[in-house]
Amino acid sequence: MKRSLAVLALVALGMLLAPVARADSWTITLIPMSGDISGSAGSTIGWGFTIDNQSDSTLFLDTVSADVFQHATPNAGIFSFPEIDPNSSLTIDYLMGTDGLYEITWDANAPAGFVNSGTFLVTAEWCEASGSCSAAPDQTAAYSTTVTGSTAVPEPATWLLLGAGLAVVGWRRKRTA
Repeated sequence: MKRSLAVLALVALGMLLAPVARADSWTITLIPMSGDISGSAGSTIGWGFTIDNQSDSTLFLDTVSADVFQHATPNAGIFSFPEIDPNSSLTIDYLMGTDGLYEITWDANAPAGFVNSGTFLVTAEWCEASGSCSAAPDQTAAYSTTVTGSTAVPEPATWLLLGAGLAVVGWRRKRTA
């Protein structure tokens, strides 16, 4: 009997000392919801987002990252790492160079039809008014970017040929005058 009480006491103590499981959750949704965006070579394009905090704790966003982009320069610097109040949502539309989750600038010579596909990873933590914080589950969102066309940039040889042609025209005019 004493042994049963000791085991029961240890189990009760273990339950008191064990971390409390959180039922908190949060989600991130890209704008556009499909995650698919496109733009011409040389253009800057990006994603907005909605974050939904279904928790009684404040959600603090920590990091945003993405898979590697080819033929483009990524910019995560537009993400403002917002705090999301308990049981609320925040929507930020993409505004070039200013607001959103992420943006890329296609290289001027990115080939038409080229596609980058990957996943964004966003990390966060829950914080209480007391100042205690704990890790929130990471969230991911799939994306796809497509080059819709190339901006025509003349090759150096094209400029040389054009210059030579103009020189010949100028020379012939001078000769006939």
